[in-house]
Amino acid sequence: MKRHKSLYPLSHDHHHALVQAKNLRMASSSSDIPSLHRIAIDFIAYWDTSLQLHFRQEEEILLPVLSQYSSPDHLEIIGTLKQHDDIQQAVSQLRKNIEQEAALAEEGQKLSALLSMHIRYEEQYLFPAIQEIVPEEALWEINRHLTEK
Repeated sequence: MKRHKSLYPLSHDHHHALVQAKNLRMASSSSDIPSLHRIAIDFIAYWDTSLQLHFRQEEEILLPVLSQYSSPDHLEIIGTLKQHDDIQQAVSQLRKNIEQEAALAEEGQKLSALLSMHIRYEEQYLFPAIQEIVPEEALWEINRHLTEK
């Protein structure tokens, strides 16, 4: 299914998040601990400045609109919120592991996998459900909220 243009800002964010996840996965697979440490710190900075906002936009703008036209317990809403929670916990654990310099590679792999899986879930299930259920004018209202400064 072709992505509705109103959701492009979120898909654009997903691309950047996949790049971050790939960097973390590759660094976690290598034996270069200083590089892994630096990339893990970069990922936390990305989380703090961008990805956390993206999650908040989905939770405060996107999912309520889907709920309005379906139900609050719609499968894609519940799945997205659960995955957001799992990723937030993994980010917290990565942050702790950076500070303690322990099990960084394992946590980096876990977080990379969770984030990659989550983005594919949203692109393959959540966004198509929204495009199918939410009326055109509401999709553009979502876009307006996403692009407001």
